[in-house]
Amino acid sequence: MLIVTKYTFKGDQSPDSARALLAVFAEQGPGTGEIAHYVTADGRGGFTIAEVDSLDDAYEASLRYAQWMDMESTPILSIDDAMRTIGKVYG
Repeated sequence: MLIVTKYTFKGDQSPDSARALLAVFAEQGPGTGEIAHYVTADGRGGFTIAEVDSLDDAYEASLRYAQWMDMESTPILSIDDAMRTIGKVYG
């Protein structure tokens, strides 16, 4: 299953807080199944796209980074996959 996670930074964005966040990220590395990671040009957050077998890893990441970020994870599918279902329902 594909999942896109939107994250926004919250709270204290001091240099010490940023260093602590970067230390956790350096220790953990990219998330399980991560395909892409983009940051927003305004510096407020970003998006990740991952292919996962279950939501457990996304949930664990949400808990691990909750001190620094708000996260919203949404299962997604390709337009090709969606069109097959759309065709069955409305075809």
